[in-house]
Amino acid sequence: MVMIGKLFWKKSMILRLGITMITVCALSLHADVSKWTHFYVDNPLPGSEWGTVGPAVGDFDGDGDMDVMFAKRTTETAFWYEYHDDATWIPHIMGSAKTINGALGITVLDVDHDGLLDVVTNRVWFKNPGDLAKNPDKRWPTFEYEGGGHDIVAADINGDGWDDIVSNNGALWFDTSYGLAKTEIFNDLDHHGGVAPRGVGDLDGDGDVDLVVPGWWFENPGKGIGEWKRHEWPHVKIPNASYGDSIRSWIVDLNHDGHNDIVYSDCDTGWGHVYWVENLGKGKEWRRHALADPPTAPGDMEGTGSFHSLGVADFDGDGDLDIFAGEQEDPDQYMTGQGKLAMKPKGMKERGVIWENVGTATAPAFQPIVFHIDNPGWHEAVLADVDGDGDMDILSKVWNADTPIYHGDYWRNDNIVKSKTR
Repeated sequence: MVMIGKLFWKKSMILRLGITMITVCALSLHADVSKWTHFYVDNPLPGSEWGTVGPAVGDFDGDGDMDVMFAKRTTETAFWYEYHDDATWIPHIMGSAKTINGALGITVLDVDHDGLLDVVTNRVWFKNPGDLAKNPDKRWPTFEYEGGGHDIVAADINGDGWDDIVSNNGALWFDTSYGLAKTEIFNDLDHHGGVAPRGVGDLDGDGDVDLVVPGWWFENPGKGIGEWKRHEWPHVKIPNASYGDSIRSWIVDLNHDGHNDIVYSDCDTGWGHVYWVENLGKGKEWRRHALADPPTAPGDMEGTGSFHSLGVADFDGDGDLDIFAGEQEDPDQYMTGQGKLAMKPKGMKERGVIWENVGTATAPAFQPIVFHIDNPGWHEAVLADVDGDGDMDILSKVWNADTPIYHGDYWRNDNIVKSKTR
């Protein structure tokens, strides 16, 4: 049953947004990860046409809960939404920049080391003004830098205790301790995406941060300076992929054996799949495990879409790691005229899926549980404990809507019953 409630903008700038209560019959005997409640952060988002930037998630105003930022390319303006309660997010203008018109990748980190979370996107970063609790509508100063691209992530590349910026799909990193000094990692690969949302981590066990792109992982030479040696890992290419090689990646020790593994999903193309690739030691040997595709509901179009949202967490509180992936809401079919795959089989309904670990923490086995079918779909998702109850929720957005309505979404995890910690 779906119930959508809407209130209009008020002088107080409080926006009551639509709430969708979803009751799902999981397509499996395992229902521990099937309980999610959907809320709109904003519907519709400001602006029109395709191209939604975000989400960027963090406690921007220092009040102890999670806030979120979105932008539409057509507005060239970033908005941050202050969390009030699950159904109420208060919008504020963060700032404007021409480069938002070409933005996609985004991340959150303390760029200037002042203890506040800033937002980094295409060729611009927004500086947190620091007094948002008292002045939430204060504009965030903007500063140019040279990075951008499909994937931008934060990671401590040089091991100095401060996150740096990895951008341009993993090709560049910018040192936040030295005025965003630029270092090139590679310049000869042509992939659409790969290092986001968390394709950074120690793969060879030497204590520093390496990174992943489709088919290759790059070994940090130490402090990020010098030659980043490339090593193969068993990525599976999709022939005639809509936008070429493109994945979402997540480096994590999935089987708790002391070696970080790679979880990845195919994205920016139809007929995507999800895998975990087991690190058998120091990134030299690998074993690839294909996860079962999610089941199709009776009467729905078979096939899979673009798994452009990916995350790994213990979603059901049983002590092992599960995998989330969401199919992209995107009706584009024009690529078929160019001999490529569409973004999804025509008429297919997007699915939100948790691959529940039905094995053990050290010997994982995954079963797909579909917790939502059809719109709203996903383009990019961030995991965060939004409601403060100790489990991982999902904040997401759409890129190219199946309908003219562009939206930002919050999926509350209702699988673990706990008292709120704040």
